[in-house]
Amino acid sequence: MVRRRIRTTILAIGAAAALVAGTLVFAWPSQAAPTGLLWSGDTTRGTRVFDGLERDPGTITVANDPLRQFGPSYRYETWQNRDGSKARCESRGLRLPNGEVLGLNSSREGQVFYLGWRALWDPMPIQRGAWISLFQLHISGARGGPGAGPFVLRTLGDGLLHFQLISPNGSDRHIWTAPLVLNRWNTFVIGFRLSRTSSGPRAGWVSFWYNGVPQTFTNGSRQIAAATLWGNHDNVKWGVYRSGANHTGHAVAWLNHARLATNYADAAP
Repeated sequence: MVRRRIRTTILAIGAAAALVAGTLVFAWPSQAAPTGLLWSGDTTRGTRVFDGLERDPGTITVANDPLRQFGPSYRYETWQNRDGSKARCESRGLRLPNGEVLGLNSSREGQVFYLGWRALWDPMPIQRGAWISLFQLHISGARGGPGAGPFVLRTLGDGLLHFQLISPNGSDRHIWTAPLVLNRWNTFVIGFRLSRTSSGPRAGWVSFWYNGVPQTFTNGSRQIAAATLWGNHDNVKWGVYRSGANHTGHAVAWLNHARLATNYADAAP
């Protein structure tokens, strides 16, 4: 038995070896294929996982999940500006452990991404008719086009959460709506193809999962063609951004298990 095992091992090694310029080179079995995970909101890195922090006014920290379900999470808190202007407390962009920023720009055009996270909002003072953005895939460096978009998750003070799609010409529409749920964790995954066009073989598109379930958009489909890049690049933004009409009271948003990947499975919470 021992001899057979030794012989089998020798044969396996021999099969993985080759002569290169008279030297025996071993081609060791490859490691497991890497996953599609590109970026992770690892709370042990603190807020260094983001490219920047926008606190006007507000704080962005790591704290324990208030419902004690998922452990350390990112906590965004904002309150009213004294002058009544818009209040913004958001993280901006994705920074890798090596310090580089993961840019969603022309160098990645045509690639497919899945952005997933878990969110909880409470408290979230709401005034009817006044908007609050809770997530944005936000254009940066746009010239002659809107700076907002292409995607926004927001409420209009109507007790609903809207997925807003914005086009390069500035037109916008709500393509999905659900009740706005406070003080409970909910999960989101946005799948999208990064593209400057909404038509043709290189067209961009968007899909959406809510609490693990693929969602049907208002046009009856689960995928909508859309330009998802204009300007210089897209910034991923989580947190709270409130209109001037909705500027009073403390607002707190929580973020957990945030990930960007090349497939749904590696992005989904």
